[in-house]
Amino acid sequence: MVKIKPRERVITAYNHREPDRVPICIGGVAQKFTKPVYYSVKERLGITSSFEKEDMLDELNSIIHYDPKVLDYFNVDFREIHINKMPPLEVFEDGSWKHELGMTLKVSLSGETANFITHPFRELDAGGIKKFKWPDPSDKRRIEGLKDEASRLYNETDFAIGAYKATLLGIFDCAWTMRSMDKFFVDLVFDKNLVNVLLDKILEFNYGVYDLFLSEVGQYVNVVEFNDDLGSQSNLMISPDQYREFIKPRHKTMIDMFRKRAPQAKVLIHSCGSIHDIIPDFIEIGIDIINPVQPLAAKMNTSDLKKEFGNDICFQGGIDLQKAMRGTFEDVEREVKERIASLAPGGGYVLSSANNIASDIPVDNVFKLYEAAVRYGTYPINFKL
Repeated sequence: MVKIKPRERVITAYNHREPDRVPICIGGVAQKFTKPVYYSVKERLGITSSFEKEDMLDELNSIIHYDPKVLDYFNVDFREIHINKMPPLEVFEDGSWKHELGMTLKVSLSGETANFITHPFRELDAGGIKKFKWPDPSDKRRIEGLKDEASRLYNETDFAIGAYKATLLGIFDCAWTMRSMDKFFVDLVFDKNLVNVLLDKILEFNYGVYDLFLSEVGQYVNVVEFNDDLGSQSNLMISPDQYREFIKPRHKTMIDMFRKRAPQAKVLIHSCGSIHDIIPDFIEIGIDIINPVQPLAAKMNTSDLKKEFGNDICFQGGIDLQKAMRGTFEDVEREVKERIASLAPGGGYVLSSANNIASDIPVDNVFKLYEAAVRYGTYPINFKL
């Protein structure tokens, strides 16, 4: 098959057709390197120069701006547009900081992620939540310089362009983070009024931020990424009925706006864990791509997912970090081959790690992953497992 440009390759795959090879993503939602991994990769490649903004981390402490030489080496087909991160409300002596929504975060002992250590709505009732002074989603600092950057990527490169998630948290995971998980899960049963007040406030904020972001860059992007972690390793975190009552209508409101601001773009949801039981709901409300496709989570066998949903939704991710990527070269190669064999036929698959790659993954295996992705991802897919 004739080699095609990255943007065309991604669009072809997202349209459920086979391009020349399986597209590769590094830098999308939960498809990133932590800082130690990134600098180990740069050292291995002999890249000593610094790239603008490469020390800028997301709120959870992963690299978001990559040296193009790193992305080119790994044959990455995407470039991401990031909304500008707002400054913390306060920084404390222990290094923790207060996010604009009022939660306090602190870098973990490993230094490769950050954890929420306070929950501003834990002791509030519905009235208190209504009175909370939410930040301004239309603050223009969020989008300074983004239109020029998006235009440059669109007009001067051949890469697919991702509109990276514009808010730290989605509708559901923001709700339980602000309220605290134990209280929010009780509220879902015993205080639905508070739940709806909280979810509506989060929707208003998230909608406003995305609307601002996509009004600026929407015309240039190929995929709009948003996040809402709904699964655990063994099941959904809430029942399918609770998803349909509380979260699904609000997701649809967001997606309808995405379609208005970026009608040419596909919509990707990042939702970790075992989400099988609500994939039909995702399809119904217009989600085109699911990520990260964690293959060891319950009911997330990739062959089964492709057979059941592959005509209606795309898969982005899939490379297991829990076992395979911690193993031998043979384990990594087998993992890549299995994901490609199960998800790539007929298009509809973008290969990436099934979450951010941290330093518990040997850096040699990182190189092996993307080498195998190119070797075995060339269409037609005809290798033997």
